[in-house]
Amino acid sequence: MNSTNFKTADLNLFRVFVTLLEEKNATRAGERLGLSQSAVSHALRRLREMVGDDLFVRGQTGLRPTPRAMEIADTARTALKLLETAVLAQRFDPRVDQHAFTVAAGTYISYVLGPLIAERVMAVAPNVQVHFRSLYAGMTEDLDTGRLDMVIGCFEAVPGRFTHTRLFDESGVWVVRVGHPAVAGGIDLEALARLPRLGVTGGNDDPDRTSAGHIGLRRVTSWGERYALGDDARQPFSVQDSFSALSMISRSDMICILPRRLAETAAGRGKVVMIEPPAPPPPTPFGAVMRASDGADSPNGWLLDVCREAAEGL
Repeated sequence: MNSTNFKTADLNLFRVFVTLLEEKNATRAGERLGLSQSAVSHALRRLREMVGDDLFVRGQTGLRPTPRAMEIADTARTALKLLETAVLAQRFDPRVDQHAFTVAAGTYISYVLGPLIAERVMAVAPNVQVHFRSLYAGMTEDLDTGRLDMVIGCFEAVPGRFTHTRLFDESGVWVVRVGHPAVAGGIDLEALARLPRLGVTGGNDDPDRTSAGHIGLRRVTSWGERYALGDDARQPFSVQDSFSALSMISRSDMICILPRRLAETAAGRGKVVMIEPPAPPPPTPFGAVMRASDGADSPNGWLLDVCREAAEGL
């Protein structure tokens, strides 16, 4: 594309382009945009001429973006969202406005942070709803398209079209059940190192890719291996989350790493004994991810402030 072509470009063509990326079908894209299939095809032909690339090829599952289309996809999405935000000049008033948020977060986040978020929302925003759902494959694409407002978790990689706000840090601690014979006479780390271990996998650790094929959020699914306690320990069982691990630990002689806040609650109820790791690593950061185009005055900007305030209460 040369500068002359772009100066005379119809920016609506990029709305068609982004919708085709998401729908992978010209008919469905037209339905979303209020255009006929022929109008979508015409717009795509004009965009192909402007860019100098086919942009999409037909595949078994619908239209498949070319490498060039994938190169410009993130920029096109972000630019359209920024234009929408600028034109609408949306300012959210939680005291009177109605809004429903959808937040993807792990069970532990909902347990630790959810009550503090609910307390604040119910106190100042009577018409607001916040719906938590589990982390899932495809959440990056839902965040892109607005079907999801925020993802809260621990991430190894966050694409540049999103923002990441650190909310709180968490560390781990070893736990065994109350009455475990290995701690009856005091804490012996060498003896504990020989105990069978319960692993916590955290679920699928594959990168979350969008349907357009580019990398999405990549989250940390397990950080317990950083807490050394001997080498080559036997791990006869693993579970998908810390709450399942807590239940299994309370009825077995295994040892396990749990998030500190959960372990402290369980220890306070007489369920487990906490054992500090001999060489603890740095705490693990947890944060909120949103679209970079969500401004401070938008509903999502307000929700982020609520999450920050809630995290300060941990």
